[in-house]
Amino acid sequence: LDWTNRWDVYLVGAPDDDLHYFSIVNSLMIVLFLTGAISTIMIRTLRKDIAVYNEMDSLEEGSEETGWKLVHGDVFRPPQFNPSWLC
Repeated sequence: LDWTNRWDVYLVGAPDDDLHYFSIVNSLMIVLFLTGAISTIMIRTLRKDIAVYNEMDSLEEGSEETGWKLVHGDVFRPPQFNPSWLC
C-alpha cells in the first residue's frame, strides 16, 4: 500500500461489512446480558441486606442507644477549656 492510499481500505469499505455489524450486535448483546446479570445479583443482595437491617432496627427500638448516637449532641458543643489555646 502506498502512503497516500493507506486509509482507502477503511474509508471505501470492504466486501465483509456484514461481519462488522454482526460483531457490533454481538458485543451489545453480551453487554446487555452481563448488565442484567449483575443488576439481578445486586438487587437480590440489596433486598436481603435491607431486610436484615430493618429486622435489626425493629428489634433494637426498645434498646438503649449505643455508639455514635451517644455523642451526636457533643459535636457542636463549645469546648469547656479556653478556645484561644487552640490557635
